[in-house]
Amino acid sequence: MQSRLFWKDWPKPLKTIYYILLTLALASILWFAFNYIIGAEGAIGWETLAKTERVKVLIDSFKLGPFTLSTADDNILFLQTFTSPEVHVNAFSYYWLLGITVLGMVVFITIVSDLSNFWFFVGLTIFLGILVNFKFEILLLMGSSDKWGLIIAIICYLPISYYFNRINNTISFTTRLTIYTVITLALGIGIYFTAEVDKPFLYMATYGVINPLLVSLLFIIVVAHEIIAGFVYILTKSNSASSKNTITHFYVISAIYIVNVVLLYLRERHIVEWDIIYLNLFLLLTISAILGIWGFQQRTVQFKNILNSEFNGALLFIIMFICCFCTIAHFAATFNDPAIEIFRDIIVYSHLGFGIIFLIYITSNFIGPLGNNMQVYKVLYAPTQMPYFTFCFAGLIASSAFLFSAGWKITVNQGYATYYNGIADMHYLNGELTLAEAYYKQGALFGYNNHKSHFMLASISEKKQDDIQAVVNYKQAIAKNPTPQAYANLSSIYNDQDRFFEALFNLNEGLDKFPKHPLLENNLGIVYSKTNITDTALFYLDKAINEPEAKKAAQSNLLALLVKNQIPVNADSLFEELNIANDLISINNKLALKNQLREPASSHFSPSDSVLSFLEASVLYNQSFNHLFAEDSLNSASILALTDNDANASTYEMLSFALSINWYKQNNINDAFRKLNWLANNSPYSEGKYFNTLGLWALEQNAPEIAAKHFKWAEEQYSKEATYNKAIALTEASQIPLAIETWQSLAESGDQKTKEIAATMLTILNPKQPDFNLLPENQKYLFLRYQLNYRDTTLFNQLVNGLTDSNYKGQAILDMSKKLWKKDLEEAAVAYYTMLSGLQITDKSLFESIQWYELKMLAAQGNVRGLGTKINQGITFDKAHNIERHYYTGLINEASGDTLQARKNYEAIAYMNPFKEEATIAAANFIGMQDKFEAYNILLNAIEINPNSVRLLKAYILQCARVKLSNYAELSLQDLRALISANAYNSFVNKYNQLVKQVEEEDANF
Repeated sequence: MQSRLFWKDWPKPLKTIYYILLTLALASILWFAFNYIIGAEGAIGWETLAKTERVKVLIDSFKLGPFTLSTADDNILFLQTFTSPEVHVNAFSYYWLLGITVLGMVVFITIVSDLSNFWFFVGLTIFLGILVNFKFEILLLMGSSDKWGLIIAIICYLPISYYFNRINNTISFTTRLTIYTVITLALGIGIYFTAEVDKPFLYMATYGVINPLLVSLLFIIVVAHEIIAGFVYILTKSNSASSKNTITHFYVISAIYIVNVVLLYLRERHIVEWDIIYLNLFLLLTISAILGIWGFQQRTVQFKNILNSEFNGALLFIIMFICCFCTIAHFAATFNDPAIEIFRDIIVYSHLGFGIIFLIYITSNFIGPLGNNMQVYKVLYAPTQMPYFTFCFAGLIASSAFLFSAGWKITVNQGYATYYNGIADMHYLNGELTLAEAYYKQGALFGYNNHKSHFMLASISEKKQDDIQAVVNYKQAIAKNPTPQAYANLSSIYNDQDRFFEALFNLNEGLDKFPKHPLLENNLGIVYSKTNITDTALFYLDKAINEPEAKKAAQSNLLALLVKNQIPVNADSLFEELNIANDLISINNKLALKNQLREPASSHFSPSDSVLSFLEASVLYNQSFNHLFAEDSLNSASILALTDNDANASTYEMLSFALSINWYKQNNINDAFRKLNWLANNSPYSEGKYFNTLGLWALEQNAPEIAAKHFKWAEEQYSKEATYNKAIALTEASQIPLAIETWQSLAESGDQKTKEIAATMLTILNPKQPDFNLLPENQKYLFLRYQLNYRDTTLFNQLVNGLTDSNYKGQAILDMSKKLWKKDLEEAAVAYYTMLSGLQITDKSLFESIQWYELKMLAAQGNVRGLGTKINQGITFDKAHNIERHYYTGLINEASGDTLQARKNYEAIAYMNPFKEEATIAAANFIGMQDKFEAYNILLNAIEINPNSVRLLKAYILQCARVKLSNYAELSLQDLRALISANAYNSFVNKYNQLVKQVEEEDANF
């Protein structure tokens, strides 16, 4: 090391070449460091896997007699776990390694052409071996599997090498290097255009990997003693006559170094597993290699009869340096762990073997000068006792002894595994999975439990949906060189198979091997979320949230977990802590949480494209659902535009149902029923849910006959709730025999609570009527509500006074009044209503029902003055009574002569809710004064939805008379006959005939 910049006196062209190679050497170290540090993350990587779960969220509830019924639907949650994606084999790394190998080959043959006689032929033989290892025959050059490629390469290189060496040895190094470079490029172009295989250079890189591998192993051996040589340099460089204790310092520091290498050796052999800090093997190699740049220059004296010049030696060393670190970097980048194990073994064996022998070499040759504190570094490679060759040979023997004691076959087999894994990678990149699988199996056979082979085999098994083999291979992948990705993938398979404990234990083992790994913590939180151990699930998700790489997924999972487990939380304060503004999955789960809490959300999502992903559709659905709890109404136009796009066919049902429930909430009952009815008749999977929802809506609108039909259809589609709901609807519709049959079925097959309710209802509906006076107060009310219909007024009058509770009595009287009103028996209905006067009603809900019922009667009777007075007594029209607000305001406008405002109010409600018969009829009557056909359409639209309404049928039949559609009127008269008494029917028919006659007379006089 007389001069650190030993190349400073070289000719400029040679110096330029060396600087370029030094730069490449630095780049190779950096590339190696990058791939080594990121490890499996660079080779395998991660992806976020989002799985959906559905959770029931309440839409609305209503009370019907003794029953509380509710409508609900699923909100979609996304739970995100981390898995390894389809493995991305780093093709660039293969091509880069091939490029470095070819560069080294060109530099090597250039040096060989300058060697002396014997060594020229030795070098040429080595070069031929390099060419043979590329296996040109597999490239099918010009369609042939013969060795023409190798023959052509030999013809191209050997004659010119012989010429440079034996005929004209005065040609400069740069000229020779240029000529060899041109030859190599020409061969490359020929290969590219004549090879029959796809990606011929990838073939060369994988099959020829043996070349850089052997060069790298040789380089490791060459520099194995450089650290001890560095100690000599550091301790003796500044020595002078006054220096002391150099020999002591040298042996102490060398002993410490050797002891640490021995500990490394023991750990690599798994003889000791102490929890101490060990030297990093690749750091040792890097230090040795850097020191070797100057150390090899010192050793040129030993090779002067071979290399002929200092430049050749320096160039040969630096190209080996580049090749070694690029090769290790490549195997790290492709996570070919058998190769990494080979390098680890050779580094520790060579550093230990050559290190010990080098200490003997120094002791034999320089113990005297060291004791005299002389500058030994200057003569380190000029031995006096033990020759340098003896050191090299003895070091090789010592290193081999360590190798053989550990089992040399293991290292050789790792080499085979490395080779086969590389070939498998090439076929994997070409999409030839069958061939890739075969070679990975070869790699697995030779490299026992190596991660690369088994992980890739597991990945291929997953592609083939062979979970059994995937599990087997993932287990073997984590047996020796585990990665967090393998643990994550294995637990994902266990999760999919509902093998909870295996998934749990696997992830816990992964966290033992990779403590505080946020992605595994997130996954473990998801596994725990499937149990009742919610606190543990929240604990792991909270840990994952604090790490950037897991933050988004863990946040969204936390929100999903709160929804799934209905954990009470202050949502707004939670959202302030979480940064979820730009994460669509978190926004989706946030909306689900808000929906569960029945709170409006402040955020608004609008898709940027008219074609929706499933995630975007889910967010829109949850957002639409949230509008049920907000003051503002859903913007239906934007949702309709998306559902009309054929590209969104897969999400049409979801968004259409969202429209339906919002329209229903907005009192647009007509459109809601029609949309949902279309879905129910066209959905292959959800018709049961849709029919059941339609039935619940019909019950809420006091149309139990229609509800019963929908529940029957839902029951036929295996809706779980439909039978119970059908029993209620049949009971409300006074279809007692069918109701009893359904309640008996529930009493036999329902859950405990349902059985109790069924037993009570069977007691009430029993044809052998129970003794009314012996029934409890609540069952007395049920008897009056369900056993007595509108014809049983005499019995009702006898029994109603048996109720002592004013609220039950008031509800029973109101029920009978409504039954009579529904049959268009106004006088009788009003008479019963007057019986409510003087009752002390304490039930707020009942009191409000009475108030709204009185308004309906006043409006239907045309008592506008009384209607206005009642409204002015403090009636407040909320969103649920928006139709009533327009209806009553229209009546008042009409009575006051403000026909313009009256028309606006009537038009607003004409097609809104066919179950609000009075409002619909009033709108039709007013609009019919100017457009009798529009009035007909209004009523026709209404009876299509509410065909059992006596009032609507009567209004429709009369309107048919006005527009002279007698055939349609006759059909509807048949429907009406089944709904009312004979006297009432005959009376109405007379009214209809009179109107028909009147219309005919008016036409005749026109």
